[in-house]
Formats: sequence, C-alpha cells, structure tokens
Amino acid sequence: MEWTGGCLCGAVRYRATADPIRAVHCHCTMCRRASGAAFLTHVHFPIAAFEWIEGEPTRYRSSSEAERGFCAHCGSTLTMHEAVLDDRVQVSLGSLDRQEDIRPDDHVWTLRQLPWVRLDDGLPRFEKISSAVASRALDADGS
Repeated sequence: MEWTGGCLCGAVRYRATADPIRAVHCHCTMCRRASGAAFLTHVHFPIAAFEWIEGEPTRYRSSSEAERGFCAHCGSTLTMHEAVLDDRVQVSLGSLDRQEDIRPDDHVWTLRQLPWVRLDDGLPRFEKISSAVASRALDADGS
C-alpha cells in the first residue's frame, strides 16, 4: 500500500511504499514541545520504502541521539530520526493524508503524560520506552 503525507502548506510532501512498522503515542516533554500538542503520535516506516517527493524538511537536533524534521515555511512537525532506529523514518500521524487508517500500538513516556489526558484505548502503556523498540532519543527522565 502507498502512504502519502506532508506539511500544512504543501511545500514538503513524502511517500512510503510499505506499510508502517508500528505507531506509538509519545507523551514525553520534548514531543509535546515539538508538536504543541498533549502528545505526539509517531508512525514508523521503513527508510528503504520512504522518499521525499516535494521539498524536504529542515532538521533540528533535539538531543544527541535524535533529529526532528519540520517545514521551514509553515512549521509543521513532520519527522523524527533516532540514531538507534536508523532503519526507519518516524512521521507525525497528523502529517499523513490518511490518518484514520493508522492504529497505534502503544503509549510511551506515560511517566510524563499530562495528568488531565485520559485515554481508555486499551493499548499497552510504558512509563518510559516500549519493550518493542530500542530508543536513546531521550535522557533517563524523559525531558
């Protein structure tokens, strides 16, 4: 299946020609700041099946282990690239054209979840990182 997406203004567009590896709701402080939302949902695609078809995001090194991509024109949050997960690109769910077709796998960094966020979705919840995938993007306290 082909997946497409991009930023708010259309200056940056992408395509993935493989289905997502996984999707995760992240509640860490850095994802909240980067997205301006209560949490950020990342959809992981294999990097070998991913391409930019219009423009490319500007990258910001948010930690020693990760970079975040955003549109330099409209500021849309687009991607996250973690050194330990160099086989994939993580796109923000909100940047996908067909967001409704994604089913997240779990919640991570719930230790940092805002106290008023209540999601009864039955998904596994992890205080820090998921046991399903390695990560070194954040320091030990999830800030």
